[in-house]
Amino acid sequence: MALWAARGQLCQSIEDGTARECAIGAVGDEVNPWLQAESAAWQHLLSVRPTATAAQLRLSLPHNRDTVLRGLEMVSVFDDERLDDESRQLIIGEPVGDYLFGLTEIQMKVVDREVVLLDGPTVGDDYSVIVVRSPRVLELAMRYWNAVMSSAIACGQERATAPQLSDRQQRIVGLMQAGMTDEAISRSLEISVRTVRSDIDQILEALQVRSRFSPGFRLGRSGSPLRG
Repeated sequence: MALWAARGQLCQSIEDGTARECAIGAVGDEVNPWLQAESAAWQHLLSVRPTATAAQLRLSLPHNRDTVLRGLEMVSVFDDERLDDESRQLIIGEPVGDYLFGLTEIQMKVVDREVVLLDGPTVGDDYSVIVVRSPRVLELAMRYWNAVMSSAIACGQERATAPQLSDRQQRIVGLMQAGMTDEAISRSLEISVRTVRSDIDQILEALQVRSRFSPGFRLGRSGSPLRG
C-alpha cells in the first residue's frame, strides 16, 4: 500500500535526521495527552483506527464526545473484524459522533484536510506519532480514506460476505492492485479496454464498493484468492 510505503520512508528520514516533511509529535504515554491537547484546535477530523481495547475506548470516547459537542466535525472508522465484542458495543452505543466500521490496515488521522498523523518510528521502547505536512502524503492518505469509506458500514450493520469472482475478474483485481491502468490491463490480458471496464464495474458492484482502489483491499481481507 502506497501510504504504508510513504510512512516507512518518513520514519527512516526521522531516524536519519533528514526529515523535511514530518516530525515526531509525541512518544509513548505522552501520545494521548498530546492528541487531546492538539484536538482542541481542530475543526475537521478523519480518523482510521484498526483496533482499540475497551479500556482505551472508555478514555477516548468521552473526550471525542466533548470535542464534537464543541464543534469538531469528525468521522471515525474502526475495523470491526479486529475489535472484541465489548469494544464493538461501546462504539455502537456512543451517542455523539459519526462512527463507522470498515476494513482498515493503517492507523491514520487527517486533520483539517492538511495534516496527516501516522504511527511513527519506535523511540527507545516506545511508539510514537508523527505529524506530516506534505501534499504528496495527504493525497495518499485521502486515497486510503476513500478506499476505507467505500467498504465502510454503519455501526451494528451486518457485513455481506465477499462474493466469488471469475478467474479473469480476480486477475483484474490483482493488476489493479499493482496500479495498472485499464489500457495496461487490456494489453496484459489480451482483451478490449471496454471488456476491462465492464469487468471492473461488475467487480465494484459485486463487492459493494465505490472506489476502484478498494477491491484488492476488500478481497485481501476476506480471504478470497487473488491471481495475477
